[in-house]
Amino acid sequence: MPDVEIIFQRDENIALLLIYNPCLRNALSKALLVQLRARLEELSQDERIGAVIIGSAVGGFFASGGNIGELRALGGATAGLRFAQLAQATFKTVEQFPRPVLAAINGVCLGAGLELALSADIRIAAHSAVLASPQLGLGILPGLGGGQRLIRLCGAGRARRHILSGDRISAEEAEALGLVERVVPASELWKTARETAKRLANKSKVATGLAKKALNYSSQARLETGCAHEATLFGLACSAANCSALRPPPERDGVPVLSRNELQCR
Repeated sequence: MPDVEIIFQRDENIALLLIYNPCLRNALSKALLVQLRARLEELSQDERIGAVIIGSAVGGFFASGGNIGELRALGGATAGLRFAQLAQATFKTVEQFPRPVLAAINGVCLGAGLELALSADIRIAAHSAVLASPQLGLGILPGLGGGQRLIRLCGAGRARRHILSGDRISAEEAEALGLVERVVPASELWKTARETAKRLANKSKVATGLAKKALNYSSQARLETGCAHEATLFGLACSAANCSALRPPPERDGVPVLSRNELQCR
């Protein structure tokens, strides 16, 4: 098995897309984003597929965020903008997939991982799941469309508190905020996700696709403008002058010197 991939499995008329990046706690690298988009585009042409579940093949982690090593290497506004546009294109493919897409959140779901989950139609979380948007602590912001979707899902005030604080919240708190639609015991997550997906998959594909188009249009009529602006701001935040938290830590005798906060995070 490759070190990093989107694992594809078929369960009758359900497609399972599982994030697999165990060495980096399922951080969403460029390669994973490209693979996820390509797989969804392929599945959109498969009439046998009635629904998709995006989940994780790594225990305890849905996705821990973006790949910090790749973000450190961006080095400037233009590169940051390009990364945000790549991720936004992938998440837009999730959102506009012609059949229902569910996110099965099995554990830690942070930053870019949460932004991915927010692009799904339905989010089901295990009781043990933890969600957060901690990007401000890295000197960046939710620039992959997550800020726009947060506002539309839970309202401006709650979205501001969630993003500006960066606090981690439990699955139950996320459900109360409207970030997830259902919370179940961890042992029942995949059973519940499959049962839900199968119910949705057996409905008319034409009607489902049209309903998704109508819902996306009515709830996100200005999402494109907001996402474009968000990507530009993300690029600016990624510039070397403004994003010191993403720079490699200083070294002493070849050993990284980390602050107390960085040690706690790691």
